[in-house]
Amino acid sequence: MLVRQCLLLTAVFLSTSAFSDPKKAYEAWRKGDWSEMVGQCRALAEAGNTSCQFLMGQAYKSGLSVSRDLKASASLLTACASKGYLACEEALGDSYRLGLGVEVNYIEAARLFRLAVSRGSTWGQNSLGNLNRYGQGMPVNKTEAVRLYRLAADKGNPAAQANLSDMYRLGEGVEKSGDEAYQLALKSSQQNWSHGWNLLGLLHLYGVGVRQDTTAAIGAFKKAVEPSVRSPVYIAYGNLAGVYYHGRGVPVDLTESAKWAEMGVRAGNADSMVYLANILNRGAKGVAIDRDRAFQLARQANELGLRSAKNTLAVFYRDGVGTSRDLARAVLLFNEAIDQGDINAAVALGRMLLDGKGVEKDSGRAHQYFLEGRSQINNLSPGNLAFVESYFAQVPSPNNNPVNTASTSSIATQPTPSNTALAKKPPGVIADASQQLLLDRLERMQKQLETLQASANTLNQNQVTPIQSQAAVRRALVIGNDKYRHVPPLNNAREDAAGVAAALGKLGYSAVLHQDVDERKFKQVLREFRASLEGGEEVLFYFAGHGVQLGSANYLLPIDVKGDHEDQVRDEAIELQRILDDMKSKSAKFSLAIIDACRDNPFKGSGRSIGGRGLAPTTAATGQMIMFSAGAGQQALDKLGPQDKEKNGVFTRVLLREMVRPGVPVDRVLRNVRNEVVRLSKSIGHEQTPALYDQAVGDFFFTLK
Repeated sequence: MLVRQCLLLTAVFLSTSAFSDPKKAYEAWRKGDWSEMVGQCRALAEAGNTSCQFLMGQAYKSGLSVSRDLKASASLLTACASKGYLACEEALGDSYRLGLGVEVNYIEAARLFRLAVSRGSTWGQNSLGNLNRYGQGMPVNKTEAVRLYRLAADKGNPAAQANLSDMYRLGEGVEKSGDEAYQLALKSSQQNWSHGWNLLGLLHLYGVGVRQDTTAAIGAFKKAVEPSVRSPVYIAYGNLAGVYYHGRGVPVDLTESAKWAEMGVRAGNADSMVYLANILNRGAKGVAIDRDRAFQLARQANELGLRSAKNTLAVFYRDGVGTSRDLARAVLLFNEAIDQGDINAAVALGRMLLDGKGVEKDSGRAHQYFLEGRSQINNLSPGNLAFVESYFAQVPSPNNNPVNTASTSSIATQPTPSNTALAKKPPGVIADASQQLLLDRLERMQKQLETLQASANTLNQNQVTPIQSQAAVRRALVIGNDKYRHVPPLNNAREDAAGVAAALGKLGYSAVLHQDVDERKFKQVLREFRASLEGGEEVLFYFAGHGVQLGSANYLLPIDVKGDHEDQVRDEAIELQRILDDMKSKSAKFSLAIIDACRDNPFKGSGRSIGGRGLAPTTAATGQMIMFSAGAGQQALDKLGPQDKEKNGVFTRVLLREMVRPGVPVDRVLRNVRNEVVRLSKSIGHEQTPALYDQAVGDFFFTLK
């Protein structure tokens, strides 16, 4: 009987394996044809074929054309690893590292990774890099992580390329470099590695190492979750949901956000859980309100350790969304989120402190939180943004502010309410919240605002209009010099200055334009500009023309400069630092100097050895940004060749395109300009990398809409 059963099993295996082929399965794996791979390998894996056990183990781990089954994955990988199959050793180590189908065991993971590395596995190198990066079973060692990632990345490993890209993106273990991050993510994505696609999406979304392009970012995120991609990264679902939820470069679309978030929830992505929870709480076109599920999703995301989930869950406890109202728990969660740097939690707790809801009333600390919120306005949710703007519209300056404004330190440097007597009472919970419904003026304003928002959502739940922040007075001085009398004239500077002045005027600046100014006029307009400035304004200075460095100082040249020797240039030219000091002395809220003066040395070839090409590196004061159209020793291009008919120089033409993009902070606009200028100059074999010096505090915008 036993012989007969063995014969029957052999016959079944032979009849099945006759239609199965490990080589075809691997080819399907390389192409991302998961259905073909499973069809070729399922029976062979069950029969003990090690290569198919590996492939099916990975299929079950990621849910590739089969239902995700982590225990089945671990079982298959254990079986082939026990036979010394190299790929299975590394893959099983990854399961132990992440707790996929087995208990987390970093020691066993490291043993398996080292075993794989000893036999030449780049995947083992990459995975050992992960252990070092995150301090799993060993101390955190980001330098060692970079070394291991680089070893594997240089051999073409797509996972290591993606991980090394992320290290360059964040500046972990290496100096931050957008260019390196982009090139590595590109290489990884070209091998259809999901993490590479996801990183490429992030780099495009925020303009790191590449021009900011939301459309390209969305395309990359979608690639990261396509059925054919290798090793899906489910955070891409959350990134897609976030693009549409926040309206990052696209109109806010809660329906589209919910679609991607729902997919992410099914895949277990915590970010998707929070986005969907917030949408289910408020509803959207085609998305019914479901507050019970919203609460469960927020709680699940918090249990998974997602920072932003604490703030959402705190709001739900505060408002009784899908659960009983629990102000004490809300305060506790807000404090935990603030300790982790969540600015929305700070503003939300500030609103409770302002009203004395769930905590003792403390308008001074509330004001500090609102100040911090205003300094990070680009990171605020629409509701908190609206509240902060309305609050400061009612409290326009410290002189009119009834609360203590002595401390304006950031959340990261000041004690949080969890460390004060405020939260130790314990923690000032009110037995009956209805006793606190005597609203002061700010609470009435808040209620009216929420009513208006609710009405807007009823009219069109699927569209949210960005709120333009209350703008400071904005002044700009723009100068363009072409017609030099004693040094080579220029062709684009007047046109560049005119274009910038016109653009700034449309963006709400009081812009004053001067062209072809001599020394006397230059100094006069600077005096007039300085006299017009008042504290708290946003100030911009733009110059296009000739500039020269003398020693460590930079000078802008009026059209009548002679410059027979250095001392004469110092007397006749305008020192850039003087202009920067003028803006600083007037206590500008934010000042920006853009200098498109890195042409070739105007004194070259005239027998005068004065200065050199480009401008010297400089230092921005606190609250200032400075941008030069080219780096030290580089020449800024006017044209991209004889066929270039553009009326503006290369740097300024890019600046004019980028500065009108709504909702992009100034520092990101300038980085986008730099990335695009680098790309354009490289296209004709020239090196031009605009230099940016940034000491601004907070987010500032050319335009929000």
